[in-house]
Amino acid sequence: MGVIRFELLGPLRARRDGDTLDLGAAKQRAVLATLLLSANRPVSAARIVEVVWQGEPPANGTNVVQKYVAGLRRVLEPDRAPRSSGELLTLTAAGYVLALERGDTDVDRFDELVRQGHHQRELGDLEKAAATVRSALDLWRSSEALAGISGPVFDEARREFETRHADAAETWADLQLDLGHHAGLLPDLSSLIERHPLSESLRATQMLTLYRTGRQAESLEAYRATVRLLKSHGLTPTAQLQTLHNRLLNDSPDLLPAPARQFSSGGRVRIDVLGPLRACRDGELIDLGSSKQQAVLATLLLSANSTVTPERILAAVWPDDARPDNGTNVIQKYVAGLRKVLDPHRAPRSAGEVLTLTDVGYRLEVPPGGSDLDEFAGRIIRARELRAGDDLEKAAEELESALRLWRGEVLTGFVGPVFDSARDRLNDDRASALEDHAEILLTLGRLDALIESLPAQINEFPLRERLRAVQMEALYRSGRRAEALSAYAEIRRLLVDQYGIEPSQGLQSLYARLLDDKRSPAGAASPWEGNSLATVPTSAPPDASSGRPRRTRGQRIRLKILAAALPILTWGFACGPMMGVLAWRRRSRLLGLAAIVYFALQWTGAVLFSQSPEDFSGIKDDIGMSLIIFPFLACSAHAAIIVAPASSAAERRLAGASRRVAREIAARSPLDAQRLGIGRPDLPRTFDDGGLVDPNHVPAALLAKVPGISSQHAALIVIDRTQRGPFTSLEDLSKRGLLPHPLPASIADHLVIVDQPTVTEATNLPE
Repeated sequence: MGVIRFELLGPLRARRDGDTLDLGAAKQRAVLATLLLSANRPVSAARIVEVVWQGEPPANGTNVVQKYVAGLRRVLEPDRAPRSSGELLTLTAAGYVLALERGDTDVDRFDELVRQGHHQRELGDLEKAAATVRSALDLWRSSEALAGISGPVFDEARREFETRHADAAETWADLQLDLGHHAGLLPDLSSLIERHPLSESLRATQMLTLYRTGRQAESLEAYRATVRLLKSHGLTPTAQLQTLHNRLLNDSPDLLPAPARQFSSGGRVRIDVLGPLRACRDGELIDLGSSKQQAVLATLLLSANSTVTPERILAAVWPDDARPDNGTNVIQKYVAGLRKVLDPHRAPRSAGEVLTLTDVGYRLEVPPGGSDLDEFAGRIIRARELRAGDDLEKAAEELESALRLWRGEVLTGFVGPVFDSARDRLNDDRASALEDHAEILLTLGRLDALIESLPAQINEFPLRERLRAVQMEALYRSGRRAEALSAYAEIRRLLVDQYGIEPSQGLQSLYARLLDDKRSPAGAASPWEGNSLATVPTSAPPDASSGRPRRTRGQRIRLKILAAALPILTWGFACGPMMGVLAWRRRSRLLGLAAIVYFALQWTGAVLFSQSPEDFSGIKDDIGMSLIIFPFLACSAHAAIIVAPASSAAERRLAGASRRVAREIAARSPLDAQRLGIGRPDLPRTFDDGGLVDPNHVPAALLAKVPGISSQHAALIVIDRTQRGPFTSLEDLSKRGLLPHPLPASIADHLVIVDQPTVTEATNLPE
């Protein structure tokens, strides 16, 4: 039937083997766009109606959605048998699911090309990196993603896509500048700045390009134009842009492109941190000096080829408050000591080639292969490319070579949050490599080697579900079904006890298959479809008492009206049964007693009323009518009070406790926090974090739902993090003038900062 590729970076389009498909009417295209934005996750018919019709649903919305889905199925799966579920667009109990593989959309290909470009840049191949990022930008067929499809959900998606385009454009412009392509860069920069007028990075590149082409006056005018624009938006230029302006005014010589330099004129130096820190020149170990001097080097290496400010070095090397009084001078001393051993042939008072000083800090120049970090990352990338090309033997060899680079604990002997965070990220990279290697060995059928090596790896990384999945499959294929089922029980017990969650849906599916004794064919692909700790989608945080999604205020009001109307419409005869159902569902004896009382009063009144003579109204009539009317009025009020209650004080306390637990997880292990989706209500997850929001990641619409944050504040927060980088702490929100100082407790209680993953980690986190 051919592979279908979906294109969102422009007008919505679907192509099969190069041929464009007719996606039908505008509403049908909007239904497809809704499913694409939630690919591989169920979307209910009600949600599709809400997104596509924006509060003005058709009378028979579910039937209309079914009609459009049927139309899409005819176009996307023309060979599907009638009344069959299909493979691409399926209906589940939770809604419609559009099943896509990675790379089936131009958004996936854009993200992958940008990632490759960043890695090529890290390896020093600037020409290739620039070409790769340019290829990513060329995927955009219009300045507007999903062009022609309107609605708040699509507008929010467009803003997110546009932010990613801006980031890629900034990277490409920086690469062109580094390559010295100044003359031809200005026209492209002008069009990019027109598209992203608030991007200070693009404007800084434009200023520097104008300066390097001999147009200093135009460069300074570009700065003034930027200041005027930012001021009109209530913003001020960042410190970096102001510093560049001052350097332009002073004709700083370092603004001109520097000639290519070798890593060291005294021989090739390599610095390794995947174990105890060490540096070698042509195979000979170098004495790196005292522990503090080594910590300075480690800090610079973790940000190799980037400028590190003295403040960041102080925070890393002296993590507590016991910093030296003359910290800047102490750092200068240690940097001078490192220059002596790493660049011994540097002329006195010259800039040096290995460790350079810039206007804002220090920069360690590390060429491709100049550290084991570089080599490890490069081998991992190559292994994944080989695996994608089905060259599994070579992929396994690359991974084995990468894993052999580890000589022990990363950054041994260095303490403090900066090194702890780096250690966690690098260990997670290693765990991902172990998972890739295990899955390849499983596909190659090397079961004995897997069964022997996996216990030690699982003991080191007990929460890595991909390792557990491979172990279960390997044991099962070896005829050890009971041990495979026992391995599932072990990981489930660990997850439930430690995090209060069930294993992910991928692991549960594998367990169910093993229970049914359905053996995978030898050499089958990995049994694992993802490694997130929480992959089952939910539309809202679970209710504390029942595990069901919390109802919205509108839903609660409608339920209360229905509950109050039912006794009146039935003249009270529904009171007893209704209270009985509520008593059974809530396990409440008091409600059960109320059900009996209502039932008895209603029927007593009915009996008395029926026994009264027809020719006159007597006492029995009055009592009977009273026993009919007053109980059902009381029942109506009773039902309106107890049905669909708002969150109670107990629930609020429970939500606060959930937030405290989530914060502890985020502080102890940011990687686990990212997998659990803490602070990410925009992601599908099952872990209840009590309603926390991470201002570094969520869109403005969700930020505006935090008590005390207006939609204007939310928009400014998103603009600021895009222009000036992520927030390192909640206090940054006040320091940058986005929220009041000090930060109100009502706002801080609902916000959390979770560390960003590395590029390699990001490929293993939930989308």
